[in-house]
Amino acid sequence: MSKSAQSFFYRILVPAPFILAVWVLVAWLVLHQSVSGFLSLFIMIPAAFIQMAVLGFQLWLRPSIRLSRAFTAEDAWWYFGTFAAWAIAAALPSQWGGLVAVAAFIIGAIGMSRIGQRSRQEAVDTMTERADRMRDFLNEQNSGPLPRPKGPGAGRIIIVDTSRDEPQDTNTEWEERGPATNPRRKPIEGEILRDDEDDDPDVEEWQARPHSN
Repeated sequence: MSKSAQSFFYRILVPAPFILAVWVLVAWLVLHQSVSGFLSLFIMIPAAFIQMAVLGFQLWLRPSIRLSRAFTAEDAWWYFGTFAAWAIAAALPSQWGGLVAVAAFIIGAIGMSRIGQRSRQEAVDTMTERADRMRDFLNEQNSGPLPRPKGPGAGRIIIVDTSRDEPQDTNTEWEERGPATNPRRKPIEGEILRDDEDDDPDVEEWQARPHSN
């Protein structure tokens, strides 16, 4: 489809249901004005309006149409075919108009199924593509070099020498290493504080702190 046709198609999505509903009413006033035709208005107008509104909403939900107005020939066939069938049904006499109205309803139902299926598939493909791009971006971030630590204690590693066989509250030593510490610093005497009240006997929780001078 040309750009002008696609632009017209996009702009007609909202007013089309209202135009069709008004045409059905005008056709009855000008061509029929019968009691049976008047009663049929309560069926034709809501059915035609709802089908055209649903078709337009399904097309608008498609990312390629909402962002770049990329309609296909199949979209135009189902949309304008449904519109034309309802418009012709409103202009024909009651007997033929009723048959064409049934055909218009069937065409609209098939169109909603086809357009809805295509819109859902495109939405899933778009979400999958975005998820893949996000996953690749995160993998690139994780595979890169670690950021340099900042702050007064950045990069400090504390190594504590302890053992399960030691009695509780024993004194031990810990040593600080890392770019933020002085490599000539001597080990610091400290003590291990154990927490033996844990519910899991296989897990040992403890805290270490240096002796105050």
